[in-house]
Amino acid sequence: MQYAPLPTEDQLQRVREVIGAGSLVHTRRIEAGLGCTMDVLSEGSNRLVLRRYGPWYDERDEDAAARETRALELLQRNNIPAPAPIWVDTDGVFEEQAIVTSYVNGSPDLTPSNPFDWADQMASTLARIHDIRLDETDREYFPPSAGEDERRVLEDLEQVLEHPLGEDLLRHRLILDDRRVEASHVFSHTDYWPGNTLWNDGRLAAVVDWETPATNERAMDVAYCSIDIRYQGMDKVADRFVTTYVDSSGDTLPNLDYWEAVALCRPLPDIARWVPAWEKLGFDVKAEQLRKIHSSLIERSLALTLRK
Repeated sequence: MQYAPLPTEDQLQRVREVIGAGSLVHTRRIEAGLGCTMDVLSEGSNRLVLRRYGPWYDERDEDAAARETRALELLQRNNIPAPAPIWVDTDGVFEEQAIVTSYVNGSPDLTPSNPFDWADQMASTLARIHDIRLDETDREYFPPSAGEDERRVLEDLEQVLEHPLGEDLLRHRLILDDRRVEASHVFSHTDYWPGNTLWNDGRLAAVVDWETPATNERAMDVAYCSIDIRYQGMDKVADRFVTTYVDSSGDTLPNLDYWEAVALCRPLPDIARWVPAWEKLGFDVKAEQLRKIHSSLIERSLALTLRK
């Protein structure tokens, strides 16, 4: 993505005034997100994160800043590891929608030393997120949605069809859609994957990047995360993630195969476009290797449907 410019001294002064941090300075930029510009601001040993959202949220008339702030408030109230909201830019200090959050000491871990424990922690935390109770106001903030994914497939069929297996995957997804059973909607991250978790000394320190929280089936977040684990070449770990989630939540995830098909559509036409972001997170993967894994997962999904 194209990052926003560094905050100016005038903008930093405005932030200092509204949050009462007289010596706040810009420390560094976090270059990892695909939809948000993130900068670390510091006052002595205290660190904060300035998050500014891409222009597409304004283009779609979405208040991403208010939505993420409300999500972080809910997470704090329910003792879910996540940053705490500090300030929302309602005065136009920045050209982009912006918030400031607490800084969590940790980093993504895409090469865990204990992968099964790593999967267990992510699965049990996700089950706790899905158990958060929402009131009517919350449901206005988080309407039923799958982020961009279902809409993008419908609007950009050509991108899916560019892939050699794209037509088969689209047909497969329609078949699975017809087989879907009714499932309750819960509070969902909509982009839950290892790159959106921070770790410290082997413990999950925070779930981050709450730009597009919504309500949806439990299986959506589970499928997205398990498929991303498979992209890392850890099929047994992905299986463990799903099993631990089912055990923690008590939900059998009847539509998991449908959401896996949606997840496989997400990076089309070429999953290699995700490589730069993964490299910044410390995961060494080559474009051709990732393309082969993606295609093999599509073939696996197609085969599972044929057997049912």
